[in-house]
Amino acid sequence: MACSMMKPPAASMLLALGTSCLALASCRPAETSVIATAEPSQPVVEFVTTQEILTPLPLRVWLPARYGAERILVFYQTWGTRHWDALELARAGQTWAGEVSCRAVSTVTGDTRYYFLAVDRENRPVIGSGWPEWPHVATVVNKLADGPQALPGMARPNRCHDPADCPPDFLGCPAYAVRRPDCHEDADCHTGSRCDWDGYCSEANEVVLADGDDAELAAAVRSALHKRRRVASASYSSAR
Repeated sequence: MACSMMKPPAASMLLALGTSCLALASCRPAETSVIATAEPSQPVVEFVTTQEILTPLPLRVWLPARYGAERILVFYQTWGTRHWDALELARAGQTWAGEVSCRAVSTVTGDTRYYFLAVDRENRPVIGSGWPEWPHVATVVNKLADGPQALPGMARPNRCHDPADCPPDFLGCPAYAVRRPDCHEDADCHTGSRCDWDGYCSEANEVVLADGDDAELAAAVRSALHKRRRVASASYSSAR
């Protein structure tokens, strides 16, 4: 799915952030060409609308240079969760691409919601797309007739192994790259982390949750921008 963007109605969450963000207005089928080599004339967001469980969700954004975007952050909310996780897309010219990992998709069926935010060199928001009342949505199902879905010009993604069929670190099964404590419930994990779908504790989440989707997304955006500004400040200080 490829979606162009234009100004949305006033949204309390975006106004509270003091940003001038744009959101989904119209959608059209994704073009069959590969990543454009020329600068796009308008912002375009691409994502698959359906995907199999345990399979990455590919994402791609094209932005004209006039916006001054340096990075694009994606905030996503999987089915059955309240919090919004964040990831950064990789850049190639005026195209940014990436994916929600197969482990984040897990074995849970339902809708995954996206909010895209482009920031400039100073990590200031310049344009966004998708908000809680009208989000970008990818529906995760058990199986699709034509298999895992990919964006035009991208390779078809591979599924993760199912931890129920092949426990992590078991002989002959893929091992976790990072050791995490095992758990049965959130109480088994350290403060700030939760017991994830695969039976291991997740990393601590810095986002402070509040009531309502707007407030939760706003908190996730503030946390991500604060973290990137802190990293940028540290890099600048060390370079002096």
